[in-house]
Amino acid sequence: MFATKKQINAISRLKSQAAFDLLRKTKTRWVAEGMAVQVIEHFCNKNESKQDSTAPAFCVVASKKTAKLGVDRNRMRRRLKAVALEILPSYAQLDKDYMIIARTKTNTRDFAALQQDLIWCLKKLDLLRRSPSSEEGTNA
Repeated sequence: MFATKKQINAISRLKSQAAFDLLRKTKTRWVAEGMAVQVIEHFCNKNESKQDSTAPAFCVVASKKTAKLGVDRNRMRRRLKAVALEILPSYAQLDKDYMIIARTKTNTRDFAALQQDLIWCLKKLDLLRRSPSSEEGTNA
């Protein structure tokens, strides 16, 4: 249920505003009950080393439209970040950047269901790869 240090180090947060804007405008997206996922090719920054260029990056977005209270939006972000840190390193293609968008049911949905939502979105976007380790409990 918790991401290991190896999983956390295998993925990075999206830091560039230009990459974030590109992700926001992309048409490559899939919507599930607990979240929506948008994808672009990996955005290479001039300051980024070649070593980091293969690692996938992600960002989590929760707007006021999904929840009025900041407490609820922060909970959505924390839950989606935890899901992304567990699922993306093992199941997502490495040469992509991902934006995970919260929906109104993100807070009430079960954590395992959120994990399945992310795997399902990756599968529908043809970005799912099989887990290299057999330690994952979910089947995709």
